[in-house]
Amino acid sequence: MNKLLWIILPIALLVFAVGCSSLKPAAVLNSMIPSDSYTLNTYTYGSGQRQSLDVYQPKQATNKPPIVFVYGGAWKQGDKRDYEFVAHALTGLGHTVIVPNYRLYPAVRFPAFVNDVADAIRYTETNATRVLGKPMNTFILMGHSSGAHTAALLATDRSYLNQRGIRARSVGLIAMAGPYDLPLNDVEVKPIFAGATAQKAKPIANVYSGMPPTLLLHGQADTRVLPFHTQRFTQALQNAGNPVTTRFYPGIDHVRIVASLAAPLRRLSSSYNDVQAFLSRY
Repeated sequence: MNKLLWIILPIALLVFAVGCSSLKPAAVLNSMIPSDSYTLNTYTYGSGQRQSLDVYQPKQATNKPPIVFVYGGAWKQGDKRDYEFVAHALTGLGHTVIVPNYRLYPAVRFPAFVNDVADAIRYTETNATRVLGKPMNTFILMGHSSGAHTAALLATDRSYLNQRGIRARSVGLIAMAGPYDLPLNDVEVKPIFAGATAQKAKPIANVYSGMPPTLLLHGQADTRVLPFHTQRFTQALQNAGNPVTTRFYPGIDHVRIVASLAAPLRRLSSSYNDVQAFLSRY
């Protein structure tokens, strides 16, 4: 790393403080990312102000499945444009990347934000020729923090996609530092998931046999979402006979695990290398 990077690094990491907030320093990190290898288009999938999605397409076309990336923010904050660095990393591996915005608490409660992501997937499938330039037959779910919870819930509870008549198959899940065994009595969680049962709100409670491959990543120094969530989700997937790869990173916290996907920050952890290895199967 050069000296400029060490100056910018602390500023860039502020973007993700306290559950990945949508702060101006996101522009600092994204400004360090070259954008000449992909195109960006925005589409509206619903009537709400936040019901839109960004689609990043590699300029060099591939047949790899698109990735739906769900950002975190404790279901209360975040914006899709903050995650251009994630799209840059994944388009560099040959995948189109779909980053939806979704409605947030307190304007809505669970399961509205999960429904929004499912609606974004339905919109993309229905308009695939225009949005992707080809039909969408398969896709990969990916998320960080509360976004990993949403991605994992869509992967484990098939009712969200089935109720929308989505025919495209989810062929993989990449989940980073998510609360898969969600504590419904937690003071932060309780108002957002008011009235929800464990069966509906916890991905760990919906694991079924025959799920596609899963990659779970978690920092051992994460105090925001404790690593036991990934340990328990791993065990549930294994008990059901599903293929799962799990990586824990010593000294890595909730912020750095996703920040290290950014090209200038990949020395922070090996999360990018592990995502790259997982995606090499597609």
